[in-house]
Amino acid sequence: MTPSMLLPKFLFDGLFVGSYYGLIALGIAIIFGVLKVGDVAQGGLFVLGGYLTYTLVETLGLGYFLSPVIVVPVTAVISLMYGTLVYRKIREHGIAPTFLAAVSLLLIIQSLLAIGYGERVKTVRSPIHPVSVNVGGTAIYSHKLFVVLVTAATACLVWYAVKKTKWGRSLRALSGNYEIAVLSGINPTITTGIAFAISGALAGFSGFLTAPVYSMTPFSGRLTVLKAFVISRIGGGSVPTVIGLAVMLGLSESLTSAYFLGEFSNLIPFVLLIGITLLNPDVLGPEERRRITGRSLRERRSKKPAYTGYFSLILPVMFLLPAIVDLPRYFTHLGVTVGTLSIAVMSVDLLYGYVGLPSLVQGGFFGVGAYAAGVITLELGGAMLYSLLGAVVSAGVIGFVVGVMGVRAGRHWTSFTFIVTIIFTVIATNLVSLTGGPGGLPGITGLTVRLPLLGRFNFNPFANPWNFYLLVFAIFALTYVGKNLIIRSRFGRSIEAIREDEVLAESIGIPVGRYKVLVFVLSAVTAGLGGALYAHYMTYINPEMFNFVTSFKFLMMDRIGGVGHPLGPIVGSLAVTTLEDLTDPLNSYLGQVIFSGTLIVTLMWLPDGVVGLAGRFFGRFWSKRSGAASEKETGGE
Repeated sequence: MTPSMLLPKFLFDGLFVGSYYGLIALGIAIIFGVLKVGDVAQGGLFVLGGYLTYTLVETLGLGYFLSPVIVVPVTAVISLMYGTLVYRKIREHGIAPTFLAAVSLLLIIQSLLAIGYGERVKTVRSPIHPVSVNVGGTAIYSHKLFVVLVTAATACLVWYAVKKTKWGRSLRALSGNYEIAVLSGINPTITTGIAFAISGALAGFSGFLTAPVYSMTPFSGRLTVLKAFVISRIGGGSVPTVIGLAVMLGLSESLTSAYFLGEFSNLIPFVLLIGITLLNPDVLGPEERRRITGRSLRERRSKKPAYTGYFSLILPVMFLLPAIVDLPRYFTHLGVTVGTLSIAVMSVDLLYGYVGLPSLVQGGFFGVGAYAAGVITLELGGAMLYSLLGAVVSAGVIGFVVGVMGVRAGRHWTSFTFIVTIIFTVIATNLVSLTGGPGGLPGITGLTVRLPLLGRFNFNPFANPWNFYLLVFAIFALTYVGKNLIIRSRFGRSIEAIREDEVLAESIGIPVGRYKVLVFVLSAVTAGLGGALYAHYMTYINPEMFNFVTSFKFLMMDRIGGVGHPLGPIVGSLAVTTLEDLTDPLNSYLGQVIFSGTLIVTLMWLPDGVVGLAGRFFGRFWSKRSGAASEKETGGE
């Protein structure tokens, strides 16, 4: 058939895709309108709805059309539970932490599905007959037509609920001015609780509708919910606008995929949102305000207890121990892994801990460094200078471009960088000529360097594991020292001032925008360096190693370890990596559940992370010991 004859089919497919995008986007828009939470966890409920439908229909033999009686209430209750127990508590600490909690919940739901159902695809048979219908001379899958019609009816019900009911009026009042709405007698707990329940119901219902159309995996809802998030932000809280944008996006994706750029069609919503953000940053919602602790970094530093100096002595001994003592090979692997990841997490901490910019793009820069090192090595050999320098320059240049756009986006760094890292992943997946596409880049060799008078040194993780270990430690140590020198410099004091009060910092002459871009470039360079070492250690890379989950994991390590503390990135990297290795033999996804749950607990109750908790514990012990010693010296006077 000619392309023109297939056009009606492509148009209908776009309408179908836009339909279920729209349902999920409506739920996200309802929640964002009140609590300003980008609830991407709805993607997990979307997949859960599909898997529950599979269980009810294919395993238990329940009729397909009876499934929503169970699916919708279950997803509604789960959404209500995490909205009430998690989001409302974490919202007190600012918008950025709620976004991190939403990603955590998404990963928890999907990981639990992977543990329970496995990774093999699941399918559900559609009961609708005939299988296809003829529309305008084109055969259309009848279940897709069913989804389009049901979506239209559901959107009308949601519009009526938002516009005509008492709950809808209360919701719009809270969205317009939360404080005045509460003073006028509106109960925010009940109103937002209903909003979360409706959002979860829409996500689960979408999963039920699409289960007979697509083969399901536990992670199939990620890209869907990210696109729905984009639609919800551009469309605001208007039901017709959100549905209209969803349909337009579905049509553009279908036509672009059919006639132009294939899989690059996935870039359309994210590039569109970036463009709109540069023109109107407020489309991403209110500005993020970082509130991790009640004390500033300067106050914490001035009250730094004496015992913290001992950690600086223990740290190098801990990393050099496997090279000094004959320990099992695992400790070498652990040291290399923790060293490379700590470098990347230090790049996050430089932004988050000292400038107050939560970044979810460091996994992208990590990947840029890895791919630059891999491509250079495969083309020019494993010369250390070319590989590491190429990684640093590539990450720095891209970091500069992203940083300039990020400054324009204002204090919306979490959402903005989240979108950027998705763009990186889509490009890396489809730029086959350079990155190898989904197949990745195999055969990345070790590093070599020739020094005058000393000859040639090989840093091959297999042939010379100790050499590679020492190389990683040396670069890690230089990065650690360099980061701390930056923080203690005049530039470091300036970026701390930006973190504490951006307006005041600008009023005393600090070039806020320029310094933000500069520190963003430094963080990108650091992450790229870690990525280059990671590529040479793994010898194989693919785009899935550097997606938004990697960026999230880096930020999670920083939060768990302790944001703004020199040891935070190291402790977080060591804790997460060790726990991952311990749980992997049981199930490869169990660690992700534990990590994500730990991050939520940290966001809610441990704002200083593990290092802060340990500091408070040892601080009390140290104070008691110092007091007892003083009393002994003075004879108890």
